[in-house]
Amino acid sequence: MNDLHEIENIEKLISEYYEMTFNNDEEDYIYNKQLKNKLKAVIINSKSNNVIDKALEVLAESTGCAEDLQIAEDILNELFENKVIDKNQFDTFYKNVGTNRWS
Repeated sequence: MNDLHEIENIEKLISEYYEMTFNNDEEDYIYNKQLKNKLKAVIINSKSNNVIDKALEVLAESTGCAEDLQIAEDILNELFENKVIDKNQFDTFYKNVGTNRWS
């Protein structure tokens, strides 16, 4: 499966996640983090800036609350520290993140 198709599948799973109910907050958090770690895996395994940018866009669009932001920041910091993404990509995420609409 190509990377862009994988991102589309993850994006669909994220949309479905918003309609799901969980037994408790911990289950919700774990599933949310698992989905976003799938995006991280695509980014790590991709050699294409277009794929990386698309995955970061999906991550930004699916970041809306403090919990989402913490998950995203953990992912971004790891990717940046390991030189998987550059400063421009790091900054672009923050320009597009959903929580920016409240700042």
